[in-house]
Amino acid sequence: MLAFVIGLVSCSVLTSVHTQKLDTLMDTRIQFRVDEETKRLAQQMAESQGRTLSDACRNLIEQLADQQRKALSHDVWLSEQVNLAFDKLDAGKSTFIEHDQAKSIMAERKAKIRSRSVDS
Repeated sequence: MLAFVIGLVSCSVLTSVHTQKLDTLMDTRIQFRVDEETKRLAQQMAESQGRTLSDACRNLIEQLADQQRKALSHDVWLSEQVNLAFDKLDAGKSTFIEHDQAKSIMAERKAKIRSRSVDS
């Protein structure tokens, strides 16, 4: 992975970002600084993989963006689940149980799961 070390040499990367929602192509320039040694080593590694340093930087940025998309997607899903639970509560369709009973139910579920993995 590339180390982003603040230094002296400017490394400019012209990236093409394809947005899935708009299905359009946008060009964005990203610029950051690294020391000469970091740039040289990163460039050698990229070239040994048959790609340019700009390609390597672009791939890293795309990976970071994909990770963020997944995180945002999970946040949306979690919010929906919480809202559904509150809707169920508001509609009077929730069943409340005591803490000790909930612990007992979970212990039973865990035991079933563990017994399945032992039996396999």
